[in-house]
Amino acid sequence: MKTSLLRLLGLMLAVIPITAAAQNNIKSAFDAIIKCPDAKIIESHTLAKDPSTGSKTGQSDIYRFVLPADKAYLIEQVVSAFDKDAEMAYSINRGKSVSTESDIVLTVGDGSGVYINDPDCEYIYSLFLAPLSEDPDGIYRYAYGMNCKEVGDKLSGKLVITYATTLKYRQQVERQRQYDVLRNFSGGSSSNTSFTTSSQKSWFDMMLSYLQGMNSANPQTRIALASKAYKLICDSSSYHITDADKDVIREILEGMISDKEYSETILHRLLQKCVESINK
Repeated sequence: MKTSLLRLLGLMLAVIPITAAAQNNIKSAFDAIIKCPDAKIIESHTLAKDPSTGSKTGQSDIYRFVLPADKAYLIEQVVSAFDKDAEMAYSINRGKSVSTESDIVLTVGDGSGVYINDPDCEYIYSLFLAPLSEDPDGIYRYAYGMNCKEVGDKLSGKLVITYATTLKYRQQVERQRQYDVLRNFSGGSSSNTSFTTSSQKSWFDMMLSYLQGMNSANPQTRIALASKAYKLICDSSSYHITDADKDVIREILEGMISDKEYSETILHRLLQKCVESINK
């Protein structure tokens, strides 16, 4: 490639007026490769809809391509298109795949996905919220991605478009599911214990409410909730608490500690102190 894709990816994103719908430039640049007479294209598509409403819930469009080396300008046009549509994206990522890197997957629907950082490829992808006319709840997004590498005198790669719920929404749903499962587990365990008291249930419910409240709280509120949880754990001798209740809260705390969303230094340390104290 005359001009390194990675060097192009490293250029500062241009500041441009928003004159077109999101992703239009990327779509046009993708089409230029797909419709190129000299391109060899293998494509695959999926589409999922809610059977009760007919609303789209998942989509993937994948175009694996091989181009002659003299068509490198088409790759450069895609990179430029990501630049032009950058202001409308809420996330932009780019780089070159290395053997130690974790897999990067553009999610489809609410779970499956398409790898974008294939081995030895340079890649770029952006995420855009779906238009309100299509998703008034603001929980879905489109992902556009490309990767490419030189193979002999050819350029090989793929273009990817996926539609799915946002990562933030999927994380919230999963946390809620875990809280519900753990609450039911603890409730079932406690209900079978003849000496359960109202104060024991109150301790568990208060702890759960503090931890659950961190889902959508701002950083300051999260620290305040973590402090309350720590104080309540330190005061646990005032309550009757079963081992099952401690196990549930400990599991939630350990999950939060391993989650990057809770990695802010003070918050992370408070959560660690909670686990240390609950283990005493």
